Amino acid sequence: MTKLRSDTLLCVDDDTNMLRMFERILGRKHKVLTASSGEQALAVLAESSDIAAIVSDYNMPGMDGVELFKRALDISPDSVQIMLTGNLDLEVSIKAINETAIFRYLPKPCPTAVLQKVAEDALKQYQLLRDKRRVELELKQKNRELATSNATLEKQKYLLELELDMAKTVYGNVVSHQHEQLDGLDYISVPKQEVGGDFLLTYTGKHRKSFYLMLGDLTGHGLQSALAVLLVAECFELNCQSQPDLESLAMNINAKMRAKLPIGLFCAATLIKLDLIEQRLMLWTGGMPEGYFLDAGGRIADRMASANLPLGVCGEQNFAGTSFSYPIADVHGLFLYTDGVSEQINLVGRQFAEPGLQNAIKDTPAELRRVDFVMTRLKQHRQQQEQSDDISLLELNLPRICKALEQ
Repeated sequence: MTKLRSDTLLCVDDDTNMLRMFERILGRKHKVLTASSGEQALAVLAESSDIAAIVSDYNMPGMDGVELFKRALDISPDSVQIMLTGNLDLEVSIKAINETAIFRYLPKPCPTAVLQKVAEDALKQYQLLRDKRRVELELKQKNRELATSNATLEKQKYLLELELDMAKTVYGNVVSHQHEQLDGLDYISVPKQEVGGDFLLTYTGKHRKSFYLMLGDLTGHGLQSALAVLLVAECFELNCQSQPDLESLAMNINAKMRAKLPIGLFCAATLIKLDLIEQRLMLWTGGMPEGYFLDAGGRIADRMASANLPLGVCGEQNFAGTSFSYPIADVHGLFLYTDGVSEQINLVGRQFAEPGLQNAIKDTPAELRRVDFVMTRLKQHRQQQEQSDDISLLELNLPRICKALEQ
């Protein structure tokens, strides 16, 4: 049997013999308190907070049982009420039902077994009422906690949406306005999320005798990558104004990232400089997949190895001798991409990889942009599989770019 929280009974009767009878019959198993009047019973209720049941005679001088129970509801609303009476008429019964919370009516005198059984039932009812009260209080507390949690979640949602809008604005300004639309420069980028880490930056010298390009792949997404892109873009543009060599440019961007960005945020990159006065093409790559040199027919002529660390990884990195230089006349085209291209998996987990990319480059019809055709092949490979990472494709046709710069 479940242990009751309280087994205290308050027995009320103006007959002392009845009170002794209550103590004798009910006191064997339960704690019994007695009162010889309604006023005395109310005083006992005011001093005791755990009275489970009140057993009271109806006919008492001064305050009768109905009035006692009515006033007891204000003091101890959960105490179960049991009325004893020898001649309860209909009018009194209706009044008691409407104005009190009577649990049982018992005859007076009442058989011992009946009194004991009703007392047990009253204690169980009291436990049920207390359990209900506890559950209601717990539910109210849970509801308050849930309301607080929902308010916190709404605030976090608002802040995340605000952060995303800010990131989209910053990222959009960089990726949309930080590279010149030159003939011979074909670029396509598809971020995995609304704000990705891939970007393209270009800078054309004052007299259009030099052209700089940076294809980057930053770690992360969202506001973090957007702010990092902004920092890298500002550093790139500021440094390019002084016409640096690529090793100096890479070193300065690396130093800026190390000084301003959190540890662990780095940027794989390919840097390109076209010098129309010297007729040289300079390349610097760090952490990017191997690019391709293309011949006049669009075929892969050679690989462009990535021999350096990504920018932002190491503060003590030595950049001397890390770039390559070629006569512009010896290079027809370049094809660059980020690792989201080769690492894209299909429904069976197979990567697009270099063979898929090389075949797409080779199979591109002459009338189509190579970056668009490769992207079509990549989508066919991916089918319904989720995009694995940001995807960027870039092709440079050097004769056309040089002509566009000279115009």
